Amino acid sequence: MEDKGTDLITAFDSLFTTNKIQMLKVLLTRFPTSQQGSFAIYIKFLELQYTLQFLRLRPQPRIPFSKPLSADLFSGDNSDTIELLDELLPFSGPEERTRIENMKNMLQNIAKMKEMMEMMEMMKEMFPEGFGSAGENSMDFFSGMAGMPDMSSVFEMFGKEV
Repeated sequence: MEDKGTDLITAFDSLFTTNKIQMLKVLLTRFPTSQQGSFAIYIKFLELQYTLQFLRLRPQPRIPFSKPLSADLFSGDNSDTIELLDELLPFSGPEERTRIENMKNMLQNIAKMKEMMEMMEMMKEMFPEGFGSAGENSMDFFSGMAGMPDMSSVFEMFGKEV
């Protein structure tokens, strides 16, 4: 995953630089330590200048490997967002890593809940008698299915009322 992030950064950097600027970066390593900071600023200035010129000519450049995120995190497919979070992890510090992991877990839990709700809707359509009026036990339909244990006894075993 870290290689993919590095590849994306390299692709971005190569789009917004020139061979001359890359040569200056190599040359920087040969300068005395006392002059490297000033020369690094000069190189960054040249990159900024080149980027501004590049964007004037191409107002909407296609960044290599770019793919927009889905617009709706909570109702759409959020696998692209989870992939992005995975790509950010190698570049994050301990606190950021924790936040990113928490966001990933939240999005994965939302996806699981959505799957469960879709499954329940499908079950309602397949077994409407099991999801009858409010007074009926909504888990009774499982007890008649072959190989399924009586769900009410399972819930009683764990001290929950059905």
